[in-house]
Amino acid sequence: MKTNKILITAWAMSAVCGLSAVTGVPCCRDCHENKTVNAAALVTETATEQTETVPQFANAPQLTAKAAFLLEANSGKILYAQNADQHLPIASMTKVTTLGVIYQALDAGKITMDDMVMVSERASSMGGSQAFLDAGSEYSVRDLIQSIVVASANDSCVAMAEHISGSVESFVQEMNNFAKDLGCKDTNFVNCTGLPATGAYSCARDMATLYQKIMQSKHYGDFNHVWMYDLKHPSGRITGLTNTNKLIRRYHGCLGGKTGFTNEAGHCITVAAKRGDLQPIAVIIGAANSQTRFNESSALLDYACQNFENRLVVDASKPLKTVALKNAVAEHVDLYPAVNYYHLTAKNQDDNLALALEIPDSVAAPLSPQNNLGKVLVTDNGKVVAEIPVRVNSDVGKASYWETVQKVVRRCPINS
Repeated sequence: MKTNKILITAWAMSAVCGLSAVTGVPCCRDCHENKTVNAAALVTETATEQTETVPQFANAPQLTAKAAFLLEANSGKILYAQNADQHLPIASMTKVTTLGVIYQALDAGKITMDDMVMVSERASSMGGSQAFLDAGSEYSVRDLIQSIVVASANDSCVAMAEHISGSVESFVQEMNNFAKDLGCKDTNFVNCTGLPATGAYSCARDMATLYQKIMQSKHYGDFNHVWMYDLKHPSGRITGLTNTNKLIRRYHGCLGGKTGFTNEAGHCITVAAKRGDLQPIAVIIGAANSQTRFNESSALLDYACQNFENRLVVDASKPLKTVALKNAVAEHVDLYPAVNYYHLTAKNQDDNLALALEIPDSVAAPLSPQNNLGKVLVTDNGKVVAEIPVRVNSDVGKASYWETVQKVVRRCPINS
């Protein structure tokens, strides 16, 4: 099989191979459908990994929180870190992972939004923030998730944990597996609510990673911007719930977030925003009061937008090359990058990006979007910084015997 290696400058990509060289960051719901996923899962970054080298600018915020972290979601680059790996209680920010396991179950088809959940005595008796669920009553998965996202409802967390995993303890194990699979080495969950418990901790870096992951679910964003709503219980009783994340109203471009507070943890928040071409995630742990956590997380988001810019270098929605197709009804097939690739730099910083395509001239059916058929190399000043797999964007079936015969006949001229 012959493979062509083609070098394409980033600014000429549109004309040569159909790639978009303009910036663009999809919103949270579209990110999932447009293959904007965590690049670390599919992209091999050879020169720009998440190292401890964090850029510093003169306008870097001076924070009073115990720990802080700033991550750009699309590129995966660290923009700010303060005590990033210190083990600390995180209160209700635990529910970022609770939601992660719930979204995972939804995305896998294990549960649906319309499923009904029976509320146990254990769930209804949870203290702290709650939706005041009625024991022995049934609520939809949709209602329970909304109450978790908006009002940080502990009772809804326990009800969902029991529904998905059979017990809270089994669900918590799934939470720890969820974190471990993402490489979170400084996190341990003991419950699904974040209520004070011995042995429960996380760190600012891990919280950003966990939040980055839940942003990839197609269900992220379903309820993030609900400010106030009434939860109607099966009995007809109404409970008014208000969003704990004030930044959805105060910060332009806020996508969503999760707050937390206990006396032990202090005031905490993990919050994401979309400003222009960036999707920064800010984490604050252990602020002195609620206003400080909102002010300091806003300062981190502003810092990202003031100093950095993102560029969509590889666009997964546009084909790289059309190649010959063997063993199929069609004669040709388009090959696409597996994911979008974003290049983040300091504002007004010059770079010399180029793409090298290592793509075969022909491929053979059957094919699926899981088959790697080549790769795109992203280079900066001649140095490879990332490799992105190349794939078909839908299944390609193998032609039957008679379809193959018909294909051959069509190719042969008929002499009269």
